[in-house]
Amino acid sequence: MRGVWALAVALGLAWGQGGDYAARCARLYAQGALEAAQATCELGLVVAPQDREVLRLLVRIHLDKGEVAQAQAYLDRLGEDPEAPYLRARALLAEGRYREVLALDLEGREGRLLRALALERLGRLEEALALARGLPLEREVRLLLGRLYLELGRPLEGVAYLGDTPEEVVLKGRLLLAGGRLAEAASLLEEVRSRLSPESPLYREALAALVLARFGRLDGQGGFSALGELAQVENLPGLGLARLWPWLLCAVAFLGLLVYGESRIEPLRTVEVVEDPLPGPGRLYLFALGGLGVALLVSVATGLGLYGNALALFTPYQQGVVLPLFHLAYGLYLFLGLYLWQRRRFPGLLGPKEAWVEGFWVGPLLLGLLWAYGQVRGFLGLGGLPPSLLTFLGLALAEPFFRGLVPWVFRERYRDLALPLAALLFAVAWPGPALFLLLVGWLLLRLKERTGGLLGLALGWVVAGVVLGLFPSAWLRRF
Repeated sequence: MRGVWALAVALGLAWGQGGDYAARCARLYAQGALEAAQATCELGLVVAPQDREVLRLLVRIHLDKGEVAQAQAYLDRLGEDPEAPYLRARALLAEGRYREVLALDLEGREGRLLRALALERLGRLEEALALARGLPLEREVRLLLGRLYLELGRPLEGVAYLGDTPEEVVLKGRLLLAGGRLAEAASLLEEVRSRLSPESPLYREALAALVLARFGRLDGQGGFSALGELAQVENLPGLGLARLWPWLLCAVAFLGLLVYGESRIEPLRTVEVVEDPLPGPGRLYLFALGGLGVALLVSVATGLGLYGNALALFTPYQQGVVLPLFHLAYGLYLFLGLYLWQRRRFPGLLGPKEAWVEGFWVGPLLLGLLWAYGQVRGFLGLGGLPPSLLTFLGLALAEPFFRGLVPWVFRERYRDLALPLAALLFAVAWPGPALFLLLVGWLLLRLKERTGGLLGLALGWVVAGVVLGLFPSAWLRRF
């Protein structure tokens, strides 16, 4: 593809009798046409091998394409150029060395932009936005502002800053999608993908957003059409595996342990008649599936009502509003359904009333575990729990089921395998970070054996949610 660009550019320059390579390259770079800009600059180096402006542009182009080694080679040729420190800072950004960028003494507009980019990568979004707002609205600044407004949950504010380059149009489509303007988003994304190469990552990004926009508007035909096109350029099973591997690991472990537990059950020689027998494991699974179905219906109805988007549960920004309601609906279903289904056993499931005081130390313990998990999940690419009181209320309401009835039923059938099976079922059946839920589920089951009741565990979730609600939003990103 770059060879075609080089030939076209060479012919154009020959026709224009030489022209200014650096100016042409800069103009193409500003338009976001990186391949054409690179070809133009490389031709410029043939004519003037030490043209510093061309070398600077080539460093920027390769850094934008993620080609740090090639950028470093051109950077070395610049020597003591006045812009070299800024370009080295960009190379540090590309290598993920963000704190080193903040430690550099970079002045002027370029220095402010680089500090804002480093702050964005470090999750200090409010500081990055304060720096970026005062900068001239060049393409890179406009893109930065759009990303920051999306991450801060103010997507429609970022739309006004974006221009007409392909990158900006795709980001504008994502902002409109997150802001609930699905028809405009679908129209923009449909138009811009015709300007992109199918091999471009930007093309895949536009198609992924278009799939959400069409399905969110309940346009099944258009959604499946876009999904089919996305499957041709993206490894969808691989992406799903990369996101779901912790859950799949827990699910396989649960099924394996379940099969082993079933294999140890001996046939009964006599039949014992019990007046009010415990439900079997199968009824527990159906009960949990029913709760997931009800919560999903609540999330779809909420998404349609607030944003006109049936897939708000999976849409950036909207997910932060709808997912906690999903968790609350799920927990409420499990609590009320269990109370109506097992009313006679319900007081026994809750345990002694005086155990509620344990919640005042269980809550900080849960917060500590959540904070520790938040420090490592970014490196592993894992998801987290929404830092919302509604999510923690849902988890509190689910305690009688996951730490009350489930281990009781499993102990009757699987004996010593009850606790690991109950912890694994919690990780599999509660939508969220499976590995964290497995750890917390195991710990809470042990605490329940120690305290003899569930009220302290349920209160612990509430305490953790209330304390999280007191933190500023910048702190919540650490959980």
